[in-house]
Amino acid sequence: MGVGVYSSGGGHLIDLLFCTKPTIILLMDPDPEFAKDVRRWFPKAFIVGRRYFPQQPLDNPAVRGEQVADYVAALAVPLKGVVNAWMSYNEVVTSGDYEAYKRYNTFQVAFARKLQGTYGIDAVAGNDGIGVVSPEDYAQYFAQAIQESGYFGIHAYPPQTAGSMKEDSDWYVLRYRLIHQALGRAGVKHGPFVITESGLWAGFSGYTTEQHFADDLIWFTDELEKDPYVLGHAIYGIFSTDQADNTDIARYPALMDRIGAYTPKR
Repeated sequence: MGVGVYSSGGGHLIDLLFCTKPTIILLMDPDPEFAKDVRRWFPKAFIVGRRYFPQQPLDNPAVRGEQVADYVAALAVPLKGVVNAWMSYNEVVTSGDYEAYKRYNTFQVAFARKLQGTYGIDAVAGNDGIGVVSPEDYAQYFAQAIQESGYFGIHAYPPQTAGSMKEDSDWYVLRYRLIHQALGRAGVKHGPFVITESGLWAGFSGYTTEQHFADDLIWFTDELEKDPYVLGHAIYGIFSTDQADNTDIARYPALMDRIGAYTPKR
C-alpha cells in the first residue's frame, strides 16, 4: 500500500508519509531535493514519477512521444536512482475511440524507446481512466506499448457514486486481473503492474466513513498480495495544505494512521 503525493515538496509531506509507511509512492513534479529526501527515508519504496501536462495532444504521436520523453527526462535524469520509473500522459483516451488508441500506442512506444533507450530510465505505460479501455482492447491496441515499457500502470476506482471499493469490484478495482488474463491469452509480454491511482472516485467524505474507507484500502491491498505481478497501489492522494476537495487523505489523521498500521496477512 502506498500513496500519491501531488505537491512539489515540503518537510510536512515527509511527516505525512511517515504516517502511511508507503511501499509505493507516486511523486508529481517533485522538487528534486524533496524526491531525494523521500528516497532517503523510504529506501525500499517503489517510486513512480509523473509530470503534469495541462494538455495531452496525440497529433503526430511518434514525435510527441519523443518530445514528452525529453521533457520528462529533464527532471528524471537528475533523479536517477531516486525515482524508479516515469509516466507520460495520464487518463488521455476515452472509451471506444479506437483511432485515439492507435495514436496513444504509437505515442507510448516512442516515449518508452526514447526514455529507456536514450536516457536509461524506465517508462510506465497505460495509466488510463478506470473502465475506459476494455481488457481485450489493451491486448489488441496497446500490446506494443505495454511490451516496450518497463512497467504497466493501471488506475483502480469503483463506480463514480460508489461508497465502497468493493462495489462491482471484479470489473472495477480488480479489473487489473481481467487485463492480465487478456494479455496472457494474446501472448503479450509485460513488466510488473503498478496501480498508480486508487481509492474512491470522488473521495470518501460524503460517501463513507474513514473507518470503512480504510477497511476498503486494506481489503484491496490484501487482494493485491495474491497477485505477484502487481507491485502495489498508490492511494489518491496527498496534496498541498490548501487542497479543498475531499480526495486529500492528509486531512484525515485517523485514516492515515490506520493505513500506516497495515501489515500484509502473509
